[in-house]
Amino acid sequence: MRMNRLTTIALAAALSCAGVLAVGPAAGASAPFGCQYKVLWPTAGVYENPNPNSVVVKTKHAGDIVGASTCEGAGYNEYSYVLVTTDAAADNRGWMRAEAVVQI
Repeated sequence: MRMNRLTTIALAAALSCAGVLAVGPAAGASAPFGCQYKVLWPTAGVYENPNPNSVVVKTKHAGDIVGASTCEGAGYNEYSYVLVTTDAAADNRGWMRAEAVVQI
């Protein structure tokens, strides 16, 4: 399992250096069971799309557990986002700032 994570991280780093990676696995991703995160910030928005100008469809609070069945991440300029499942988004896919959460 550890080797798969290292391979994923190395591949993601290589592709991002080549300018290929826009959306892909989050670092430390665990594919079979998806990803779960604990919210660190006092309040953190769940965005419709992974960018700071997107609509906030829900607000989560420190200690809340969020996640998705896949470990997907995205970037917009200097901001990093992780995928979370939410029924508040049109496609049931919401995005949270990576800095606002910690993977559990």
